[in-house]
Amino acid sequence: MTGFMGAGKSTCGRLVAERAGCAFVDADEVIREQAGMPIPRIFATKGEVWFRRMEERAIRDTVAGEPAGVLSVGGGAVESAKTRDLLGRVADVVYLKADPAALWERVHGTDRPLAADEAVFARRYARREPLYEGLADAVVDASQPLDAVVDEVARWWADRG
Repeated sequence: MTGFMGAGKSTCGRLVAERAGCAFVDADEVIREQAGMPIPRIFATKGEVWFRRMEERAIRDTVAGEPAGVLSVGGGAVESAKTRDLLGRVADVVYLKADPAALWERVHGTDRPLAADEAVFARRYARREPLYEGLADAVVDASQPLDAVVDEVARWWADRG
């Protein structure tokens, strides 16, 4: 699962994995566990570059493991060419797409370190959106109700075999 912050990658991914009876991994949870601190603190003390390196490693290690399942990658993971290449080669990628204004409404006022300024948020979305599109095997409208998003992703995945 990929998409911008607030698209519902973790929530949807967890529900799709549950429905399919397979493993679910949230790359952000892996990073939090390995770093021993929450993501806002990682950004504040280690910086975004350190976080992105951890993210690359967490994704690489997860997709190298067995069995296959559902992986939710952070919204910025697609900015890494290494990560895009890896996911493009070994994963079926679902892009949960939503309007940036709707995503802003979901995330502003939270502790997300990259959701502090709406103009920066919109520019970041614009920069990443073509990367999500280019990597995606399927694009799902994440502005639908959660049940509809989960149904669409689960159907698509089941059709993939």
